[in-house]
Amino acid sequence: MFEAFDRGRYLDGAFVRRLPAALRADIQRHGIRNSHLTAIAPTGTISLLANNVSSGIEPVFEPRYQRTLRTRTADTAAFEVEDHACRLWRLANAESVDDPPALRTARAIAPHDHLLMQAALQPLVDQAIAKTINVPEDLSLEAFADIYREAHQLGLKGVTTFRPSPDRPGVMTGCPAR
Repeated sequence: MFEAFDRGRYLDGAFVRRLPAALRADIQRHGIRNSHLTAIAPTGTISLLANNVSSGIEPVFEPRYQRTLRTRTADTAAFEVEDHACRLWRLANAESVDDPPALRTARAIAPHDHLLMQAALQPLVDQAIAKTINVPEDLSLEAFADIYREAHQLGLKGVTTFRPSPDRPGVMTGCPAR
């Protein structure tokens, strides 16, 4: 059992109250090994290690783009990244130079719609959800603050935004020096 386990408080939690009665009875009787059962982990950078196959609940960032990585010597190198599903679509539709017609990239989706996607899943997850909302550089401070207010109203446990700037045009991932 995790060290701070308190049967009463744990079983009274909003997420745990929605679990099946038999499972709650087992927790009452035996305790539970971990404080949390489910999470949606960050997958943007991690998905690159698996040939960019899945970005979890994140929309496609771009069908193809340059990703800058720090090398072990602290230099940077640019790599072409292509979304796996878009690559498969392109290969199956070689005569087309366009992206899949249903594709909506992360930046083309309104912050409100990003929040609704996360809110649809939050009741099924007892921990937080790692999800990034890409916002335009020219988004007003009031509109930016509205994202966080709406996230709170929707009952989200957290929200992450990324706003590019001249000195930070995109996400840069590091590889530690050895």
